[in-house]
Amino acid sequence: MDAALLQKLGLAWEAEEGGGEAVLELHSLPLVNPLTRHFIDQVRLRPEGEGAQGALLPVAPAEVRGLAPVPLAGVERSADLEAQVSALFNAAILSMQRRSAELQVLGVTPRVDPDSLELSAELDAVVAVEGTGGRGRALLQLTLTADRQGQFRLTRAERDGATLDIPEAAAAPFDLSEFREKSALVGYLAALVGEELAPQTASPREAAEPQEAPLRYSELVATFGAGLIVPPRSALELLAEVVVEGKTYRFAAARVAGRSFRGLLAGAQGKLWAERFELEEFPGVVALVSRLLHVPPEAVQVVGGEAAPHSEGE
Repeated sequence: MDAALLQKLGLAWEAEEGGGEAVLELHSLPLVNPLTRHFIDQVRLRPEGEGAQGALLPVAPAEVRGLAPVPLAGVERSADLEAQVSALFNAAILSMQRRSAELQVLGVTPRVDPDSLELSAELDAVVAVEGTGGRGRALLQLTLTADRQGQFRLTRAERDGATLDIPEAAAAPFDLSEFREKSALVGYLAALVGEELAPQTASPREAAEPQEAPLRYSELVATFGAGLIVPPRSALELLAEVVVEGKTYRFAAARVAGRSFRGLLAGAQGKLWAERFELEEFPGVVALVSRLLHVPPEAVQVVGGEAAPHSEGE
């Protein structure tokens, strides 16, 4: 990007090897760190693109790093840039506060770094592990980090203190509002790194009681009829265990709103597929697994489920 264009906008240009950074002085709209009450009167921006069609990416100080690029189209003076940076910063603060509240509703403690204003959270879960002595348990520790737009990513995973590799596909961002219960969030994150939550240890009283059998939707239809209606805002989660060529995979779908769902398919190596979809567009579990694993539909077995009907698209 032409340094003369930036200087014309009232920005100082500091050239560096391989590029440079523009310095925007915030004269009329200084930013305020809401935690430290520190005033930010200068922002450093890195050019992206060429000319007036390019943009400026905030890179410093830490409080603005990660904000969306500021487009130069329509910018005629530094005050225009100040207004855009201020709007992006204030939107990020509101997003942080909103996501912090959503974490608290789920029973998760939010953590905000006072210097960078980065929002994160830590979750623990007990997962099942296979050992020489049989099936055991391990502590899974997970760290979530939110970007400035409020999207979360899984950024750290440890099992009994050992760091787990996070598959590239598992690092994709997700919307926290799609999870209405902490258990659903933890189960989703565990599946991303190929872990299976261990069954909860029952109390002596619970252990003496008969174990609850899973409730199948075919039972609901058989009992109440096919005319059942799910209220528009009711939570709805679907689970299925799928076996292909001796390997077990887990499919889960959670209702987002109306007829929109967020689905996940995970195996021992982590997440294989995760997308948001409309009910009418979903081909069926068997068809989905067949396509993703490149196997014929007859090689896909839904464990404990009904025989897959041809209406699923197989």
